[in-house]
Amino acid sequence: MSAEDSDSTQSPTRRVTVRGGVQSAGDASSRSVPSPADLYANGAYGETLVRSLMRAQLGVALGVLLPAAAVVITFPILSVLLPGLVKLTVAGVPVTVAVLGVGIYPPLVVLAVLYVRRSAKVEERFVALFDKR
Repeated sequence: MSAEDSDSTQSPTRRVTVRGGVQSAGDASSRSVPSPADLYANGAYGETLVRSLMRAQLGVALGVLLPAAAVVITFPILSVLLPGLVKLTVAGVPVTVAVLGVGIYPPLVVLAVLYVRRSAKVEERFVALFDKR
C-alpha cells in the first residue's frame, strides 16, 4: 500500500475553534487610553505618541506654507513673464507696489488664521486622548 492510499482512507481532521481569554473592562480600557506619564516614559509608546503629534503638526504647517509660498511667488513670476505688468499703474500707484505692498497681506492673514485653527484642533485631539480616562 502506498502513502497516498493510506491518506485517503483516514477520516478528515477535526476542526478546533481557538478563542482568546476573557478580558475584564478594566484591562481593555487601561491599554487603549494613554496616560500623561506615557509621554515622559523612556518607552517606545511615549515616543510614538509625541512623534504622531509632531507629524500632525508638520502636516498642518506644510498645508499652510505651500499655499503661502504660492501666494508670495506668483506675482514676481508673473512680472518676469509679463514685463509690461511692471510698468502698469493704477491711480498713479505702480501695480507692483499695490500688489506686493498691500494685496499680498489679506491672503496671508487668512492662511495664518487657518493655521491657528487647524493646529488647535490637532492639539485638542491629542489632549482628548488623555481625557478619556
